[in-house]
Parts: sequence; structure tokens; C-alpha cells
Amino acid sequence: MSSILLTPLNWPVAWAYASGEPQQSAHIKTHSSDFMVTEDLGYEPCGEGEHVYLDITKTDTNTDFLARNIAKLAGVPARQVNYSGLKDRRGITRQWFGVHLPGKAEVVDPDWQQLQSAQVHLHQVVRHQRKLKTGVHQGNYFALKLRNMVPNEALEQSLADVAQYGAPNYFGDQRFGHHGGNLRLALSMLQGKRVKDRFKRGMALSSARSYIFNQVLSARLQDNSWLQATVGERCMFSDGFSQFHADQASELSSVQQRIDTGDVAPTGPMVGRVGDFPVTPASIYESQLLEPWQPWIDALVEQDVSAQRRSLRLWPKDFSWRWNDSVLELNFHLMRGSYATALVRQIANAEQPQ
Repeated sequence: MSSILLTPLNWPVAWAYASGEPQQSAHIKTHSSDFMVTEDLGYEPCGEGEHVYLDITKTDTNTDFLARNIAKLAGVPARQVNYSGLKDRRGITRQWFGVHLPGKAEVVDPDWQQLQSAQVHLHQVVRHQRKLKTGVHQGNYFALKLRNMVPNEALEQSLADVAQYGAPNYFGDQRFGHHGGNLRLALSMLQGKRVKDRFKRGMALSSARSYIFNQVLSARLQDNSWLQATVGERCMFSDGFSQFHADQASELSSVQQRIDTGDVAPTGPMVGRVGDFPVTPASIYESQLLEPWQPWIDALVEQDVSAQRRSLRLWPKDFSWRWNDSVLELNFHLMRGSYATALVRQIANAEQPQ
């Protein structure tokens, strides 16, 4: 049991905006079809191997809940069913699930058609030689409808700003659970509570790290440094894969130009265990921002969580919009790990009707 004294994480939180809080309200996810997601896996299963890939569209269904049902049908432990990323429960989402069936010939495969229901549609079943790993997909395509809106000049400017500059890459509220429940579970766990469910444990620890990331991003928005590079800045390419350090002052001008054109963006911390790193203006500044959360960081390190980096900017590809009376229709592609709701919050104060 940790001896670190932790202060509960406040919820909800009014994190900063890139260009001021939107003045319009909107309804999101009024209907399931108002929030449509298609996973961009980035590769095609080869057709043979001991891993079965299921291409599924689910409606208003929790990703992990469906994965557990797939495990029951296949007669395997839940850990043998994988997916690359969690998708929103409310909405129509298409994604891949992978089932490890070692030593089982295709002729004795489960009857996958039993998955079919009003909420689940199975498009195809194909085998592959490798496990479907978490976070392996390229990104997601989104088709969203925001209802009860009024077109005006300010709103059009907000849309143009998102298209030109992107949006803060916040973790969406769903990461923190209903009314911040995942944060409360993280507090209990880090103070000694045992949680057997592997999925719940992972979500709780992830929610605490995501909360701290959002706090750092909000602070950098408030001082207008979220898209400004300093010496030692860790930057990430807009595809979400490669990273590099801006180590020299002489590099800053070219790095800043690449940030301005959307090629790269500064990153923020997904806190955890880190090795030795050089002391730079960027690392000193980030340490100052992280200081209020140091007890939480120490507790997460005790859980052997490794530190990572995340882009401060969400960059939508092929971003477009159109009006259908009072309905704003948005289409775009986001790299993996980014939240469509983080983009939407730059445009409108969106609420889901009860």
C-alpha cells in the first residue's frame, strides 16, 4: 500500500480553449447515426494464421463488453480477445476485433454469425498471423452531426480555425468515466484498494495520467505556448508516430515553421517512470507545470507505469463541414488516440440530450 498522500482530482474541470469558449450550444449524439466512426486499421489481414480478425459495426455498444461476449462465444479467456482502440459506446462504430485461436483449424471455428444482432453487424471474418495489438491502428474516420445550431460568422471562423490550426489534443470526458468515476477509482487504487478487473485497473491509471496531461495542455493554452517550441522541446509529427528533440537554439526557427504549417507539434507528458534526461528550458518549464501533481506522479511510478509523450495538437485530416438547416455535419480523420469530442468543444458547447 502506497504511503503517498494524494489529494482527490477535481471534477469537472474547465480546461482552457484555443481561442475562447464557444458561444453556441449544440446537441451531439441525439441519434446513434449522429456519431459515426470507422476505424482506419492501416493494414489488411493476410488471410491465414492463428489470429481471427472480426470486422464489426456496433451500435450503442461498449467495446470491452462486446470483446467479452466474443470471448464467451469463442470459449477463450477474455485476454485472448483484443482490439486496437476503444470506441464510443453511444454511436455507430466500425472496428476490428482479434481472437487468438492457437491450434484450432478453421473448420472448427465458432459460429461467428451468432454475434449478429440489432446492435452488432459482422462484416467479415479473416485470419492473420499476428495479434491485433492495442494502439496499432492508424486512426479513425468520423462523420458527426451537431444539432440545433445557427450559422453565423463567429462559428464559421471557429471552423476555419480548426481546419487551419487544429485543436487542443485533450482527452475527452469519456476517458474519466461517468462523473469522473475513473479518477475516484484511481485514487482508491493508488491508496491501496485492490481491483481484480484488469480493464478497470488500466482505465483508472490511464484516467489519472490523462488528467495530468490535460492540466499541462490547459496551462500551455493559457500562456499561449502550446504551439511554441523552446530549446529541448519534444515534438511529434502529425501522423502520431515519429518524435524528435529541438536541441539547439539554431533549430527553433525551422521547427517553429514546421509547427505553423501543421507538420509537427510540441508534446506533453503522459507521466510515469522516466530515465535520465537533459535539463533544458523546455524540461524546466514542464517540471514547473507538473509540480502540483508530483504526489500523483510518484504514486503512478510505484505502479511501474512508463512515461510517454502525446501531441499537444489534434490535427484533423480532410476536415470539411456543411449545413443542413440547423444541423452542422462534420467529416474528418483523426490519428489514433485523439478524441472527436475534443475537436467539437472548440466549435460548440455540445451536450447529449437526456
